Amino acid sequence: MAWFTCGATGVSSRYNASHSCIRVPLFAAKELSSLMRSKHQCSFTTRVELLTVIKTFAASAMLMLIFDVTCLGQEDDNKFRNQLSLKAAFTTEDFSALDQGRRVVKLLPVVDKREVAICGVVPLDGSPPEIAKTFQHTMAQLNAKSLLASGRFRDPPSLADVETLTLENRDIEDLRECVVGDCKLKLSAGMIGRFQTEVDWNRADYRVQATSVFRKMLVEYVRDYLARGTLALIAYSDQDPTVQVYDEQKSLLQSLVYINDFAPEFAAYLRDFPSTKRADVHDVVTWTKIKFGLKPVIFITHVATYQPATDGPRKVLIVSRQIYANHYFDSSLTLSVALHLPTTDDSMKGYLLYANHTRADALDGSFSKLKRSIARTEAERSLTTLLDQTRVNIEVNAINKSQPKQTSNQQRIVEFLFGGRRLLLWLVGILLVSLLIKSRVGFRFIRA
Repeated sequence: MAWFTCGATGVSSRYNASHSCIRVPLFAAKELSSLMRSKHQCSFTTRVELLTVIKTFAASAMLMLIFDVTCLGQEDDNKFRNQLSLKAAFTTEDFSALDQGRRVVKLLPVVDKREVAICGVVPLDGSPPEIAKTFQHTMAQLNAKSLLASGRFRDPPSLADVETLTLENRDIEDLRECVVGDCKLKLSAGMIGRFQTEVDWNRADYRVQATSVFRKMLVEYVRDYLARGTLALIAYSDQDPTVQVYDEQKSLLQSLVYINDFAPEFAAYLRDFPSTKRADVHDVVTWTKIKFGLKPVIFITHVATYQPATDGPRKVLIVSRQIYANHYFDSSLTLSVALHLPTTDDSMKGYLLYANHTRADALDGSFSKLKRSIARTEAERSLTTLLDQTRVNIEVNAINKSQPKQTSNQQRIVEFLFGGRRLLLWLVGILLVSLLIKSRVGFRFIRA
C-alpha cells in the first residue's frame, strides 16, 4: 500500500490501491542484503548501482489509495494539533509551518527494525470532497508507470476476479524449490505444500498449472478473510520464524495516529471485521501488481471507507490494510484523512493527513541500519512529493474554476444552429423536405 499505498490507481472509484509511500524504497533492500551476504565480495560498482535503483524507484513510490467522501464527528483545530504533537512528534516549528501553508512530513519513531513509519500533513483550501478527489488524482499520476495490473474481488470472490493476474516466470521457477522456511515467495505453509502436490512440475504446462493454483489460493484466502476477518490473516512461512500477519496488523493499528482517538468506533470495526456490521462503512478488497524494478510485487489490500451521517464537519477517513504481498513486505497499514476543522475564530481550516506504517523483512538482518536509512530518506522524499503535488493540483483546480469557460467560434455556431429546441425544428424541417421530394418524384413517375 500502500511507499506505493500512500494505500493503488483504481479499478473503481472505491479502490485504493492502497499501498504506502515507504514500500518502494524497500524492494531492493532484500537484494542488497543477499549481495552483501554473498560468499564473493560485492564490487563497489554493483553496490552503487543497487542503491541507485532504490532511489530511482522510490521517486515514484506512491500507490494507490482511492478516497470516498466521509463525514465524521467533531473535533477542533487545537485537539487535532494536540494529537499530532503526542502521536507524531509535531513541534512548535511544525505547527508554524502549517500556519504558513507549508506541508510537514515526519518520520515516526519505531521499535521494530523491520518498520518504517511516516506521517504528513498539508493545509489545503477546498472542501474535503475536493481535497479527496484531487489527492486520488495526484496518486494516480504518480503511480501510473508502476502499476502493471489490478483488479477487485467481488463478494463472494471468484476466479473471474483474478483472471488477469499472472506470476512472473522467475517466481514460478522459484516455486519448484520452495519449502517451508526457505522460499523466495511469501506463502503460508499450506500454500507451499499445495504447490508441491497440485502442480506436476514435469509437465510442459507447469507454468499454467502454477498460475492456476496461485489464483485459486488467493481467491480462497480472500473468501476466508471476508468470512472470518483478521483471524484468517496469513502466517508467512517462507522464512524462519513464521510471521503472523494478524499480530502485525494488530500492532500497527494500535500505533496509527488519529483514528484511535477521533474515530475509535472505526478502529473497533477494523479490529472486529467482519463480525460488526456498519451501514456507514464501505469495504472493498483489491489486488494490484506493482513494478518494483527487480521483482514485481502482488498485493491484496482491504480498503475500508468510514462514511457516517453527521451534522459536523465533513471528512474523509480511509484505512488501507495490506493482507498479502508475495515479496518483501510483512505488513502495511495506511490512513488518509481529508478534513475541515473549526478554529477559535469560527472559521474552518482544511487539512490532508497521511500516515503509514510498513514492516518489511528486507530491513532486518545484515546492514539493517544502512537499509533503513535509505528507506526512511526515500519515504520522506516520496511523501513530500505527493503532498506538494496535491497542493499544486488543488490550486490549479481553483484557478480553472474561477475562470469563465471559453467558447470557440465553432462552438458558438453549433449552439446557435442546434441549441435548445432548434435541433428538433431542424429534424422536422428535414422530414418535410424529404416528403415533398418524394411526392414530386412520384408525381413525375405517374406522368411518365
